[in-house]
This record gives sequence, structure tokens and C-alpha cells, in this order.
Amino acid sequence: MENIAKEKFILVQQDEVLYDERIKTKSIGYYKDAFLRFKKNKASVIAAIILIFLIIMAIVGPFLSSYNLFDVNAKWSARLNDMPPKIEGLEWLGFNGEKQLTGYPENFSNIPNGIVLRITGRNNIGQITVVVDYYAYINYIYSCEIDTATQDFTTSSYTNLTISEYEAVRAAEAATGDTIILEDAPLVAGSYLVRVDYYKFLYHIYDVQEPAFWFGSDPQGRDLFTELWKGARLSLLIAFSVALINILVGIIWGSISGYFGGTVDLVMERISDILAGLPFMAILTLLLLRYGNSPGVVIVAFTLTGWLGIASLTRAQFYRYKNREYVLAARTLGASDSRIIIRHIFPNAVGTLITSLVLYIPAVIFSESTFSFLGIINYAENTSVGRLLSTGQSVMKESFYQVLFPSVFISLLMLSFNLFGNGLRDAFNPSLRGVEE
Repeated sequence: MENIAKEKFILVQQDEVLYDERIKTKSIGYYKDAFLRFKKNKASVIAAIILIFLIIMAIVGPFLSSYNLFDVNAKWSARLNDMPPKIEGLEWLGFNGEKQLTGYPENFSNIPNGIVLRITGRNNIGQITVVVDYYAYINYIYSCEIDTATQDFTTSSYTNLTISEYEAVRAAEAATGDTIILEDAPLVAGSYLVRVDYYKFLYHIYDVQEPAFWFGSDPQGRDLFTELWKGARLSLLIAFSVALINILVGIIWGSISGYFGGTVDLVMERISDILAGLPFMAILTLLLLRYGNSPGVVIVAFTLTGWLGIASLTRAQFYRYKNREYVLAARTLGASDSRIIIRHIFPNAVGTLITSLVLYIPAVIFSESTFSFLGIINYAENTSVGRLLSTGQSVMKESFYQVLFPSVFISLLMLSFNLFGNGLRDAFNPSLRGVEE
């Protein structure tokens, strides 16, 4: 052992007293930490943005189109059925209003230049397939001398106008100088059988601009863009209502059953088993037959037994966490059962629960759309995405876009909810708190 002289020791700090430094960083709460980790998941953030966009469009989308002819007078909008998509400036993406028609050459020989764009084929019986500007074509066949039933250009196709419509047309002609009635006729049996410029007639009498359906029109002549967002609004309303009710009932039921256990758990589980034995299809069918196809009846059908899965998941999570050390410590310190459930157990189980709950919403939408597509759910006055798909399927060969746009909406919604749910699961997982990616 070596002895070191005292004078060799030099004090590093003699004139200043050292104190512990204050921690300069701010404390981060549980939910703020979850939000910060959620932002790091780019796919989930993009999915959240898409979901917000779809929800906003479901709210404001039906008001973006001024086309209301179907609501004003359906007999005129029926002539605008199965119109192709048309968006000014996006013609290069296929939104050009073009459509293929098949017929004999003489059926298209008298059509003015610019309506028939090109010939794409000919079949073995002499018919040709042409691509036309369908918007100009519709105006032409309802304005010129043509029998729309036989496509024979040698006879005339006339339009029945009521007395009030005829007088309104004549007043508009006098006020604007436009020629709307191309061929006049006398009053017969309370109506005028005349030939009109169809688009001018719609504009002056029903204040409908020359139509340009962004997503095309359906077989009834309704604007598919408006109908899609109306259907999306209804589907989302049902899904969020069902999810909210099932979440509240399921979490309350499952937390009580899982936390107290014993006899309480046994009785509650037997009740759940009885309800789980009821087939959903039978419940839905009986309710629809008895009370009709209203959205409220559909919500009731989805909530009668829909909360059972959430209750089971919540029960399992409470069994998992209720005997942890921090729960026992809180109980020892005198915390009430409600405080332990809400402040100590639920936050640790919320990650798994949120993931399941977020995925529950698209599951309800998909189920409702499936039953609507199959015709089991058929709202009388309301449109759903499933009904749009069912209607579009019947004309898919000629108007595939009537299936395309509702399908894209459903696909985006399901994919976004899944990615969003995965991001929330990781963000709310307490074991990842403070972990740097």
C-alpha cells in the first residue's frame, strides 16, 4: 500500500457551492405521450386524414352539387339515367362524359359531327360500336326528330308538357329570346305534345344547368356523387351510433364482471351466454318484418347482442390487470372500486380496447352494406352505400362506374380504419411509453 502526501490533493471546487440542477424538461402525461407516439406512425396519420376527409364529405358532400332535378320532377330526370362521369378539367382521367353505344350504322348516320367521336368495332350482324359524347347525345335525341324507342330517325319524338310548363316555356322564350320549343302543337287532352331543346328547357323551367355528373348518374337519373355521400352519411351515422351504444354497454358490463368476479361474474356470464345464443340474422329479420326498414330499427338490431364481444374483451383485460401490484397498492391505500377501475385498470387496458373498438366501426359499416346489398335492409326513402352497389351491379356492364365509386369508398374506409386502429393500439400501449422508435 502506497502512502500519498496530503499536499498532492487539490480541491476542484472551493469557492462555489454546487446544487442539483433542476430538470428542464416538461412532464408528459399518458395521453400526450400516446399522441406523440401516434404521430410517428406515418401510415396511421395518413389513414386518420383520409378518415377525416371521408367523414367531412359525408356531411357536406350532398350540398356540393346543385343538381336537384330528381327531387323536383322525376319524369325529366329519368331521361338522364346512367350518364357517365364528367368533370371539367379532368377529362384526361376518364371523366369526359363519353360512352359506348352499339347499333346499326343508319342509327348514327344523321347525328351531327362532334357527338359520335369514333367507331371502335363491328359485330357479325352489321352493328357498329361507337364512342359518343353522351351528354350531347342525350340532348340531341330528346331535341331532334327521333323515335327514342326504335332509334329510328325518320319519325319524331315529342314531349308532353302540362299547361303550366308550356306557359312557363313561352314566358321564358319571350323574356330571353331563346328558342326552346322547336316544334309546336295544339293543346290536346290537357297537354301539349311538342318538341323542345331539352337542356334549355331544363335550365329555364327547372333552373338546372347543363348537367355534368361528377360520378355519373344512377338508373333513376339521380346524381351518383350526391347519392354516394348521402349513403355514406347514413352508413356512418348507423355505425357510430351502434359503436357508441355497444362500447358503453360492453365496457360497463365487462368491467363489472371482470373486476368483481365470483358470483357476480358467474351470473353476468350466464346472461351473456343466453344472449349470444340468439342468431343475429333472426333478430334482424324479425325486427325488420315487425317494425320496418328504418335506420332506428337497424341500430336496435345491431345493439341487442353487438356489445357482447366488447364486454368479453373488457372482462379479459380486467382479469389481466386487477391483481397487479399497483392495483393492490391503490386498494391498500383506500382507493374506491370505481377509482381503481377508472384510474388504474382501464388506462392500461385502453390500448387493446381502442384497437378493437376502432375496428368495430368498419365492421358495422361492412355488415350494414352487405345486408343492404343483399336486399335484407332496404330503406324506403334513404340511400345506403350497399343499395348503391346493388343497383350498380345490375348495370355494371354498361355503367361500371356505378359500382366503382361506392366500392372505392368502402375500400378506403375499411383500409383507413384498420391502419388507424393499428396506430392507436401502438400509441396507447403502456409498455411502449418512453420507447424511441
